[in-house]
Amino acid sequence: MDITKYKYSKKQTVYALLLFLGMIIFGCYFIITDAPADALWKIMIPFIVLFGAFLIYLCYKYLLPLLRGETILELDNRQLQYRVTNLTIRWKDVASISYSTGSRSSSWSISFFMKDGGKAKTMPTLYIAGDNKAIYDTVIRYFEKYK
Repeated sequence: MDITKYKYSKKQTVYALLLFLGMIIFGCYFIITDAPADALWKIMIPFIVLFGAFLIYLCYKYLLPLLRGETILELDNRQLQYRVTNLTIRWKDVASISYSTGSRSSSWSISFFMKDGGKAKTMPTLYIAGDNKAIYDTVIRYFEKYK
């Protein structure tokens, strides 16, 4: 098999950015339209700062690599590399692979159980462009061929 590369999900990245940007705008709107005698701004400011920090994190971790056209997941005959968490898994060290779904159908996690009996390593597929089932099937094909 050749090297298989997956790009960052444009749809999920834009969705997350718009969600946090919307929360910041919503909080600012409430502060602006609040009566001067109320102290709503004291409650809203920490949330706006927190959502702003999340927005900066998303831009750094997902938007910039997306705009640069980088790959998030790369599979070859020796290993799997997941760039978001710098996770590298060598096929020869894996005992088995499974998946689990989250509360949304788009949030799958692929778990790698290692031969040494250590803690399972998990890779979410949320920000990987492509169908979750197809990504999982590709990982399984590589594992079966190169284990």
